[in-house]
Parts: sequence; C-alpha cells; structure tokens
Amino acid sequence: MFRKFIAFLKEKDRNTPTWLKILIPMLAFGGLAFHAIMAFVTAFLITAWFGNPLPVFGFDQSPDQPIAFPHTIHAGVGQLINDKTGKPYKDIYGNERIDDSGEPKVGLGMDCTYCHKTVTKEAWAGIPPVELCVSCHRVIGSNESKELTKLREFGLFEETKSPIKWQRVHRMPDHVRFVHEPHIRYLTSNPNAIQNKSADFKTLDNGTVEASKVCSTCHGQIATMEKVSQKEPLKMGQCVACHRANEASVGCETCHH
Repeated sequence: MFRKFIAFLKEKDRNTPTWLKILIPMLAFGGLAFHAIMAFVTAFLITAWFGNPLPVFGFDQSPDQPIAFPHTIHAGVGQLINDKTGKPYKDIYGNERIDDSGEPKVGLGMDCTYCHKTVTKEAWAGIPPVELCVSCHRVIGSNESKELTKLREFGLFEETKSPIKWQRVHRMPDHVRFVHEPHIRYLTSNPNAIQNKSADFKTLDNGTVEASKVCSTCHGQIATMEKVSQKEPLKMGQCVACHRANEASVGCETCHH
C-alpha cells in the first residue's frame, strides 16, 4: 500500500507542470509572509493605540537632536548614573566620568523652569534660545567637545549663528489642546496627584512642591535621561483617567478644539 502511494506521488510529480511546481511553494510562502506582516501591523497598531508605538517606521520615541543635550548633567542630581544600565556613566575610554578634582561627576540639579521659562504661565513650556545656552557655555565646557563646538557655532559667531532646530519628542494630535499652566498650577498645590515621583521627592513647608517636581507625571524622570524619550503614552485614556481621579472636567470641549 505504501509503495503504491509512493508510486502515485511520483506519477503525480511527473505529470505536474513545472510552473505549478514553482507557484505552489511561492503561494505557501506568500501566505505565511502575509500573515506575519498582518500580525506585525496589528501589534504595531494595538501598541500605538494603547501606549507608545513600536520603534519602527520612524516612530522612535527618542529622536537624535542637532546637539546632544544630556539632562543628566544639567537637571540630574548626585553621581551621573546611566538610566538604562543603572551604572555610572563612562567616557570613551571606559572610565567613570570624573571632574577636575578627580571626584565622580554629579548633576547640576538645575530647575526645569530655568530653561523652560513659560511652563508655569503659558500653554507652551518653552524652549530656551541658543543665546541662553551659550551664556554659560561661552566659557564653561571643554573646547575639545564636539557638541559644545557645534553649540558655540550656533550662538557665538555671526557667520554661523542660527536657531537650533530641536526635534520634538512628545506629541499630541492637532485637535488636542493641552495647556501647561493649569496642570502645573494644580499639581504644585496637590502633590499627591503627581505620578512617577523621584527618590528625592519632597514637599515644601507649605505643603506644595516646586514646578520642576510635577513634570514627571507626563514626561517621566527627564533628569535621568541622557537622551530624552517619551515614557508615557499620553493617550486620551490616560488623560481622562487623570481628570476623573482629580475631579477635573472630562467634557470634550475641555481638551478638543
């Protein structure tokens, strides 16, 4: 019986046209490829709808900037720690970063509002002009640093002076209206509503917090990021849940044009 079956297959194979022999495997492979692609697209859409999309097709949540700006150095506190590895940052030679005195480099602990000056009073947080950056880095920082050299070219020399075209990281649809000022005002007065608090989070004597302490609710711990990325989904569900938890309006006209 088995021999008859083998003989039948051989006869079938002999009578099958060559083009059909090629087409059948191609259709089978194409079907598998189609289902694989559809599964990937479905996963991408689901993650994009409920959270941050997969980092493909240009949807990287951490774009390269014209000049590397390490928030760890400017806004961070304590020894500079890599937020991905949990270990101290190292230089190109594999040594821990140290200052001129031989001590581990620490963050400057600058307040967010020093650079993002309009965050407490306007809709937009504000991006500092290059003049503010070079007001410090005209003299601070090594002349051998490639990034600081680029910064000084943007801000110091008339023949190259121009605005820095920073790449936007956190995005919302055009039909969404988000105003920073009321959110900052509410959260500074209601510290219990703040999310993603840092280890050194503390309130002031009057029970409020500084404006720089509330940013983590939507942006995550920016001070620990060498390269800023979007940590929160910033989707409608997250906003509505926060509004309900804090008894804020959830009417459509509150956030939509």
